[in-house]
Amino acid sequence: MRRSYSHRIPALLTGTLLLLAISSFGQQSNTLYLLHQVPQSNLLNPAVQLQCKWFVGIPMLSSLHTNISNTAFTYNDLAGGEYWNLEGVLGQMHHMDLAANEDIIHPVSVGYKFKSYYFTFHIADRASMYQTVPKTAATLVIKGNSPYVGETARLNGLRTTGSYLREYALGASKVVDQYWTLGIRAKLLFGKANISTGQSDLQFSTDGNNFGLLLNGNYTLNSSLPITYVLDEEGNITDVTLNEFNYTELMLNRRNPGLSVDLGAIYRWDDKVTLSASLLDLGLVRWTTDLNNVNATGNFQYDELYTDGNAVSWDFLNEFVDSIINSFDITVTQEPYITVLPTQLFLGGSYQIRERLSLGVVNRNLFLRSKIHSSLTLTATSELTEGVLATLSWSYLNNSIKNIGAGFAFYGKGLQWHVVSDNILGFFYPFDTRTINLRIGASVMFGCPRDKKSKLLSESYGKMPKGGNCSWTDRPGKRKRQMRRAAKRQN
Repeated sequence: MRRSYSHRIPALLTGTLLLLAISSFGQQSNTLYLLHQVPQSNLLNPAVQLQCKWFVGIPMLSSLHTNISNTAFTYNDLAGGEYWNLEGVLGQMHHMDLAANEDIIHPVSVGYKFKSYYFTFHIADRASMYQTVPKTAATLVIKGNSPYVGETARLNGLRTTGSYLREYALGASKVVDQYWTLGIRAKLLFGKANISTGQSDLQFSTDGNNFGLLLNGNYTLNSSLPITYVLDEEGNITDVTLNEFNYTELMLNRRNPGLSVDLGAIYRWDDKVTLSASLLDLGLVRWTTDLNNVNATGNFQYDELYTDGNAVSWDFLNEFVDSIINSFDITVTQEPYITVLPTQLFLGGSYQIRERLSLGVVNRNLFLRSKIHSSLTLTATSELTEGVLATLSWSYLNNSIKNIGAGFAFYGKGLQWHVVSDNILGFFYPFDTRTINLRIGASVMFGCPRDKKSKLLSESYGKMPKGGNCSWTDRPGKRKRQMRRAAKRQN
């Protein structure tokens, strides 16, 4: 009896779908973005300046960030019932869905203010994993190839990018005039581990007469990991083994260098409206150690028919996958390669409706392999008392409107600490949300304003109303220079 690949295969992408349900999205800190009184907001916009002369992050506690989310569905959408709800999940997927993982820790973080300048330095460890899944791939696995009879569909969006990086960053911010504050941060990167897909082209077509499946193209997977691929005489991969490695050597490895830059700007329209923008992680890494480049090229044709409509067995599934792998020509090389960092663009604005109450809006855009993933956040921030902030937010994140965020920060003299989340509902209903994230941090502050007069003097470099009236224009030396210039012009 001939078989067709138009039946359902509920297990082939189960691992990928589960990854979507439990993994996390990048440095998504929309609620923190406009809290410019918090030192760690400078990580999201290098133009941000503080009032205090010094801040020193408490080692290993300066900034801790983790985020869990995906753009398609919740864990309970997929596995909340007695059986896997694959068709229901398929109905919720989009043209291209994203899952990722990024956890960041800053063991060292320092900031120093000098007149209209603000300098920062930090060291960070960053671990991330991004997985994009096109709906085409999920449809092929769950419904088979019958939805694409007589058509050719592409699977190019099935990509993986994961890295572990050590980051050394030096930043500088400058108050240009009463409107603009600009910032830049240069980052030296050293890669520790990576896995990423290269330039790949996969497509499949379905014969209109016998539902035969034809899969062809090429797929490349690069890695910088302590692993070895075992190949047989025909060049097929038979095993993947993990090599012994020294953790200390891995942490001290500097043979995978990279560079990136952050850019930021703050524009004060007037004493109520402030606009902000920043571009983060514009850069790349070159990988040269523990290399493996796996390239699969060829085509696979499956013509047998299967007509009873029942789900396939695991034995059939394994045989089918092995047939695909064995039909492609596989080569493994050890060539250096380059990865481009996922870049983020933040756009924000705030409006101060009262002396201690402001409203804000933040738009975040993640650029990943020529795709854009966007989110929108509305915030309300109140200064409860001197040096104590509380904020609430609502966000459209990961194609979901069920995101209520909150934050609390103390930024007075001495100790500073904060805790911020874009979706606190995720901590109460973790299996029914697409987003769970948390950022916490603590620093020691020195040289903070002691009274209103010194606070105004500190703010004169970073919070100037439209039209001038800068506090330093009242200084005798400044007035004398202005008078001399005016006298020269008159003569």
